[in-house]
Amino acid sequence: MKKTAIKTLIHAALTAEAKPIIGYFRLACINKIPFNIYANDNIALVVSGIGAQKTKKALAFAFTLFSPRRAINIGMAGCIDKNIKTGSLFCATHENLSIPYASLSSHEKGVESGIGINSLLADMEGEAFLNAVPQSMEKYIFKVVSDHLDTTVPTKAKTSALIQKTLASWSVYV
Repeated sequence: MKKTAIKTLIHAALTAEAKPIIGYFRLACINKIPFNIYANDNIALVVSGIGAQKTKKALAFAFTLFSPRRAINIGMAGCIDKNIKTGSLFCATHENLSIPYASLSSHEKGVESGIGINSLLADMEGEAFLNAVPQSMEKYIFKVVSDHLDTTVPTKAKTSALIQKTLASWSVYV
């Protein structure tokens, strides 16, 4: 099967994270099984589900369909610093962008305490994303602060709203 050349492959774990991206870039659903994939002529978005294993499988599948020049992971992350506002956007891969840099660590399950966390942000997919994307490819991880490592889980509507508010900032890297 011939791969489709595209500019950017975007990865999101949650449908709530993906919805504003789908609208913003006017993506159409082109695949539902085994993963939801949305695309236009230049951009594809794959929705994996939560966690490292799902991320690896979704990206492996997406790379059988597309040949992108860059890859972006966008999603929620917990933050150890309670002074940083929910909804703040960070880049975990580049320090010299218009978006502030923050260190990120990935964990098997949601983190509910800053104990033992040696990064500003914590997520469940970032490391798997970096490992699944070819080393030669340009890659970005953008994270939106969803909580402060507590038991608070944002609603789907809140998650979508937080991503929506950051789109103008990180979409310039698409």
